[in-house]
Amino acid sequence: MSHHAEHTVTVEAPVDLVWGVLVDVEGYSRIFPPTREVHLLEESPTHQVARLHVDVGGEVQSWVSRRDIDPQRHVIAYRQLETAPIVERMGGEWRAFPLDAGRTQLVLTHDFAARQPVDGKAAGRFSLEEADAMLQAAVERNSVADLNAVKSEAERRADRAAAA
Repeated sequence: MSHHAEHTVTVEAPVDLVWGVLVDVEGYSRIFPPTREVHLLEESPTHQVARLHVDVGGEVQSWVSRRDIDPQRHVIAYRQLETAPIVERMGGEWRAFPLDAGRTQLVLTHDFAARQPVDGKAAGRFSLEEADAMLQAAVERNSVADLNAVKSEAERRADRAAAA
């Protein structure tokens, strides 16, 4: 079962401030509630490879993601190179669109599928239906939390810049 999810939020901050939050992958553990740790494994001006440790439904899971960075379009395309135990594939995009000088539309997409069970159980514990439901719920829950975290951090930075 393959899925696509798209979530969006309007941020009361300029696109450059929002972009600064998005490209700081190592800062994700400070602003994203489910993210416990991020280790940058490789980086260039146009890509990052990072290992993330994230709370997925009360269990910390780890994966490696490649992020292709397009600063002109304000797009980060990501895909997991090494997936969590119940994930067959996961990818998508962060997209930041300037609405005006002080507001940004932030879009987060996911394209994903649960791992097919081996010997009847995904990750040794779950049916395909259970793994699929868990993955859909985690994408929903974490997408909302992640968008709100970027919004809060970018708006905090915008308020600080306005006060300076």
